[in-house]
Amino acid sequence: MLRLPIQIIVIGICAMVYGFAYNTFLIPHKLASGGVTGIAFFIHQFIPINTGWIVLLLNIPLFILGLKYLGKRFILLTIYGVTVLSLSMKFFPIHAVTPDILLSSIIGGALYGASIGMLIRFGASTGGTDIVSLIMAKMKNYQVGFLNTCMNFMVVCLSGLVFGWNITLYTVIAIYVAGRAVDMVYTTQNKLTLTIITEKYHDLSEALIRLHSRGVTISDAEGAYTHQPKKVLTTVITRFELNETKHTIKEVDPKAFVNITQTMEVMGRFRRE
Repeated sequence: MLRLPIQIIVIGICAMVYGFAYNTFLIPHKLASGGVTGIAFFIHQFIPINTGWIVLLLNIPLFILGLKYLGKRFILLTIYGVTVLSLSMKFFPIHAVTPDILLSSIIGGALYGASIGMLIRFGASTGGTDIVSLIMAKMKNYQVGFLNTCMNFMVVCLSGLVFGWNITLYTVIAIYVAGRAVDMVYTTQNKLTLTIITEKYHDLSEALIRLHSRGVTISDAEGAYTHQPKKVLTTVITRFELNETKHTIKEVDPKAFVNITQTMEVMGRFRRE
C-alpha cells in the first residue's frame, strides 16, 4: 500500500489539474464534462453558485454509497480530493486558454481524464460517477473509463437540450478523450495473458505466485524443431503489474520465451488487489 503522505500530495496535485482544466478549457466554452461535475455545471448556468460547492453537495449521498463498497480510506481520500477540487475551481479564474473550441475539448478532456485516472490509481477519485463506476467495475470487471463514458451519455443529452447540439458534439469529444485517458492511466483494470516457455518452470511459477498471489497453470508441450519436451506457464496479470512481472521473469530465467497478449475479459476468480 502506498504511503499516505505520497497519496495526499499526488491527489492534491491531480485535483488542482482537474480544476484548472475545467475552468480554463471546459466552462468557458460551455463544455460539460458529464457526471456530477457536468450536472453542477448546468445548475451553475441557472443559479449563481460556484460549481465547486455544488459538486461538493451533490457528492454527499455518493460518499455514503462508496463507504460501503470501497472502504473508509478510499472515501476519506476522495473527500480530500473533492475538497481540493472545489477550492481549486474557486481559485482558478474562468478564462479560456484558447478560443478554439475543438482544441479545448481535446486538451480539456485529456487533462481531466488523466487526472481522474491518476486519482483512482492513488486510491481516491473526484466522487460522483467515479464512485459508481468503480463499484460497478469491482463487481463486473468493466473498464472505469468505459463506464464513465456510458453514464455521461445522459448528461450529454441534457447538454444538447440546454445548449444546442452543436456544443454537445464537442462535449462528446471531450468525454470520449477523457474516458480514453482514464483507461490509459488507470491500468489496473486492463488484463494481460502471459504464456511463458521456460526450463525453470518450477522456480518461475513459485516466483510468480509469490509476486501476485494468483494461480499459474503449467502445461506440457513439445518443441517442433528440437522435439524436446517443454513446460508452458500461463497466467493473467494486470497491465499495471507488467514491468514488475517482466523483471521477475528475467531474474529467474533470462532465456524464457514470453508471449504477452491483451485479455478482453476474465471470468471466474481473479485477485484484483
